[in-house]
Amino acid sequence: MNDWDRDNLNFLLNTKGEDFEAFWAQADEDDRVYAQELLDAYSRELKFKAEELRIESELMLQEYNGNYPEAKRVIDALMKR
Repeated sequence: MNDWDRDNLNFLLNTKGEDFEAFWAQADEDDRVYAQELLDAYSRELKFKAEELRIESELMLQEYNGNYPEAKRVIDALMKR
């Protein structure tokens, strides 16, 4: 996603109420398709980051291998979410 797309995504995520309604009312089909593409790309980005964090936490858990029971308890609780 380039800077232009990121700015537009930030607009979609942060604009609320009447401002968003005004934007959506004037948007044509191409604008709406583009907005959905940006949101889909952001969703994939968040899923990728979540997977990276999950893997990182598993690696840390293996590294510590029970040497830190408090940390293991916190990680186990987070993994159940």
